[in-house]
Amino acid sequence: MSEEKLLNNEENNEAAAPGEGNVLAGFVLLEDANMDWQRFKKNLREDWDIEFDDEIEENAVVFKADEMVVALSLLPSPVPENEAVEAAKRNILWKDGAEAAAKHKAHLIVAVMNKFDPVEQQVLFAKVASSVLKLDNAIGIYKSPTVYEKKFFIDFAMSIKKGEYPMPIFVYVGMYLDKEGVCAFTSGMRYFGKEEIEVIDSKAQPEQVLSFMYSISEYILVDDIELKDGETIGFTEEQKLPITISKGVSVDGDTVKIGF
Repeated sequence: MSEEKLLNNEENNEAAAPGEGNVLAGFVLLEDANMDWQRFKKNLREDWDIEFDDEIEENAVVFKADEMVVALSLLPSPVPENEAVEAAKRNILWKDGAEAAAKHKAHLIVAVMNKFDPVEQQVLFAKVASSVLKLDNAIGIYKSPTVYEKKFFIDFAMSIKKGEYPMPIFVYVGMYLDKEGVCAFTSGMRYFGKEEIEVIDSKAQPEQVLSFMYSISEYILVDDIELKDGETIGFTEEQKLPITISKGVSVDGDTVKIGF
């Protein structure tokens, strides 16, 4: 499968309904064009008890795991058009992300296909990607719309072992300062069949807004919650945050806006 096709499929996934058999793809950025397949297989087996005997041909392999298809392919060149470097600039939690991403000389396409459940697909993707990221020459992973630092991604992937949802690698949260306060938005909730979330002009500290965005996203996914216009939500009996559904400010289409 070509890189262009994988990118197009991933972009289409943003608005796709769960269960349509789409491709979830990402690109592990590598310092050089070497892929230690045996070490990757060892990591996958030891960390996640996933094994495969499929042959690796021309630095590519396709195998089945958890009733899904996994495809990996090494490309001995950077991600085209400086796309990964630009995406790394969107990672508000990785100060030197763009500089680190600019050092990659090759990349490994990681794709998980034949989705039956969006959460299960994201979980399998995290397992496979973290096993690649443990390689010495891995820098990070470009998973639209940003690039994650390797340790950050691995650490959250490992939380799956404790039965947790690794929200910071499931859903991207973007933030910016406006004249009236802190604004934040999600990218990735629609992948799970939910609306994207926005907080507009919050007076809270940026770290509080970021924590809230991950917490509310996890609550919606774990408990399969549908937020409705005109209602309120809160994590305590006293907290009553207003909910509005309207055209997105930082995201295309309608979004769920929470007054935080």
